[in-house]
Amino acid sequence: MPNRFTTTVKKIGAGTVPEKPLTVIIPVAGMGHRMKSYGPKCLLPANKKETILEKTISNIKREYPYCDIIVVAGFESEKVIKTLPSEVRVVENHQYESTNIAESIRIGINAAANKHLLIVYGDLVFNVYSIRDITSDGPCAIIDSKERFKEDEVGVTVVDEKITNFAYGLPRKWSQIAYFEDKSFDILKELCSDKRKSKLYPFELFNIIINSGIVMKAKEPSGMLIKEIDSLKDL
Repeated sequence: MPNRFTTTVKKIGAGTVPEKPLTVIIPVAGMGHRMKSYGPKCLLPANKKETILEKTISNIKREYPYCDIIVVAGFESEKVIKTLPSEVRVVENHQYESTNIAESIRIGINAAANKHLLIVYGDLVFNVYSIRDITSDGPCAIIDSKERFKEDEVGVTVVDEKITNFAYGLPRKWSQIAYFEDKSFDILKELCSDKRKSKLYPFELFNIIINSGIVMKAKEPSGMLIKEIDSLKDL
């Protein structure tokens, strides 16, 4: 069983050189109203051997073997917890029905053991190239300019490879993966904890971070394959 509500310090073998400390938050608390009858969306099959969540964790561990993964569960959390390996930590969003994904991120951030944070939404199917080398160059978000995401998803405005705005109705889409570190992590944590901003969605919080002067780079990794799962047709 995974560790719940605990912070695990990972041991690194002698002679091993780890990458920078990294916390990965995977929010999976929401019901996914269009697929509620199928249970947690993250437990749908990504392939013949793995669920969406298992595939996500497998890809993350391949790229960042020493990272600390925190899954934020909610809807039918016990089903989710039963599928997780022991090294993955779990925290729960008990208000998942009345809050949005920003609350799950807040809960995950409060359990983070370092200030290098990768957020990966829990209803994505993607390959390892989609997250390769994402932590090497400061705060960033993975974007999609090849219509991998639906028109009604959040988009980005990019100038000189830097994101200047997240908003609906833009042709280039945010791929629902983002990285924060140090000052940008502190600002995100503070925003998520501000009750006056509790109704804002993550992309709106990201805009506040950008407007504070943080440079957030746009990355679209070579070889990236990624898809958000909103329906059985998407699978």
